[in-house]
Amino acid sequence: GAAYFEPSKQFPTGGFRCQHSHGDKYHIGNLLDHLEVDSSDARHKAQIRLIPGEINSILEAAELELVERGNYYQAGSLIVSIKVDPKTGDPSILSVSEQALTQELAASADWEKFDGRCKAWVRTDPPPRHVGMLYKAQQYRHLPVLQGVTRQPYFREEDGQIVTEPGYDALAQRFGVFDASQYVLPEPTPEVAKAALVKLRELICEFHFAKPHDEAAALSGMFTAVLRPSIELAPAYHAKAHSIGSGKTLLCEVIGAMAGPGGNRKLSYPKTSEEASKVILSALLEGPAVVEFDDMDIDWLPHGVMNRMLTSTHLTERILGSSKVATVSTRTLFLGSGNNVGPIRDLVRRVITITLDPQCATPATLQYQGDPLATVRKNRADLVCAVLTIVRAWQMAGSPKSNVPNIASYGGAWSDYCRHPLIWLGMPDPASALFEQLKNDPDREALGKLLGEWYRRFGSAATTIRKVVAKAYELAADDSFGNANDGDHDLLDAICEFPVSERGVINSAKFGWLLKRNALRIVDGLRFEETYADGRKAWRVADTRTPPSPALPASNPADAKTVTDSAEVPEFDPLDLP
Repeated sequence: GAAYFEPSKQFPTGGFRCQHSHGDKYHIGNLLDHLEVDSSDARHKAQIRLIPGEINSILEAAELELVERGNYYQAGSLIVSIKVDPKTGDPSILSVSEQALTQELAASADWEKFDGRCKAWVRTDPPPRHVGMLYKAQQYRHLPVLQGVTRQPYFREEDGQIVTEPGYDALAQRFGVFDASQYVLPEPTPEVAKAALVKLRELICEFHFAKPHDEAAALSGMFTAVLRPSIELAPAYHAKAHSIGSGKTLLCEVIGAMAGPGGNRKLSYPKTSEEASKVILSALLEGPAVVEFDDMDIDWLPHGVMNRMLTSTHLTERILGSSKVATVSTRTLFLGSGNNVGPIRDLVRRVITITLDPQCATPATLQYQGDPLATVRKNRADLVCAVLTIVRAWQMAGSPKSNVPNIASYGGAWSDYCRHPLIWLGMPDPASALFEQLKNDPDREALGKLLGEWYRRFGSAATTIRKVVAKAYELAADDSFGNANDGDHDLLDAICEFPVSERGVINSAKFGWLLKRNALRIVDGLRFEETYADGRKAWRVADTRTPPSPALPASNPADAKTVTDSAEVPEFDPLDLP
């Protein structure tokens, strides 16, 4: 009737009990003495001994013990684990702190140091020095690399195969957290794909899209939400309307609900570049499925980190309050919503706008029959399968691609998964709004006006910024006194369209920075080129519409003249150089 049970957190050396009359007499210590087993061996834990001069081996042993625990990975120079929300079931990436790492190393192994007094190895806590070196390391030899978490089956980039099993995939370096039994994929035929598209369109049929391509953009956003782990780069989506209550936030929540069981990570759009770096890094450290800038009251300002998060696979920034630098994946869907705001400048090619227009004075009073958000939450697995089926059917059909303009940065996997399959099934191009934004970009129009006015006054002659500013003020002054022709104020107006003024006066340095930032950018056939005039840096407007000069006719060797008289050779003067 004797019983032994193995070690656990509650009983580090295990337990022993006699179920008869010796229950109070014999315990685990008596059993170990009888078997001549040392109590440290009975713990069935690794032993890491702190031997001077063996710090590399000690750190490697500690890292191996973390690997043995099975829930630790390296992600962008950080040691991370995967945490699942017990309420929603949504996974996230948890960066392990130095204190938590100490606790985990203490639990995973017995750390020992040699005690000279008793001439024996005794247990101790993991030394802060060793823990700190492991925590601050930039690379790890044994911890598996974690590129991100997935919340549904996904296409593996390395071979294009669809991964339908949860857990860590060593080839994709991703960890899937989903119930595989819920994702049953049908045979990907064109008929099944058409039925799947009908199901997805019914989900958003009560939204008041301004144009047909806005509905296609919303569907593309749902595809991006599902397939974001499989897509290296993807644009953001912005739901725009003209008045409150038009359904912008609801549409973003419906799109975001396709990405995973958790809700959208809602943030306020950052107003400064410094704030943007802190906010974006902090959010991406946990690997959220969706980040939403809800109820925006400003445009999508093109902060540097905002541009990079949409056209770079990773961001590297310093962690707030720490000297450690982290590299995080940008495979998160970014959404935004707001009334009469949208992407500007560098972001017009990175954000697809979905315009809603209920065409009534009080959209908030409109009645709706369905609840698309509740439908997605209840049937997410089925709707995800619909998206995957459409993509697989498009692939089985030979991956046909329509003759549509290419989008820089997004012509690869995003177009293959979230654009061409929809066009194949008869939907408008989801990227149509993006091309409209590029065409109607206010900054582009302002730059075109400045180029035109500069070219009208100076042609293609090299001119310094100082002369341009002086001429603009001179023309404006003449115009004010009625001594000039109509339009002589236009050059000054064109310059002042940009933030180059300081206390009401044009700042030449800011004006020069503006020209440098837009150098060689062609608008209406004109572009700024940097050059020199009077030995100083200058600028000229080049007309790219002017055809190049015709090539000179090939010379006849018989007519060639050999120069033998040095007097016929023109003298070279370096001052003749332009």
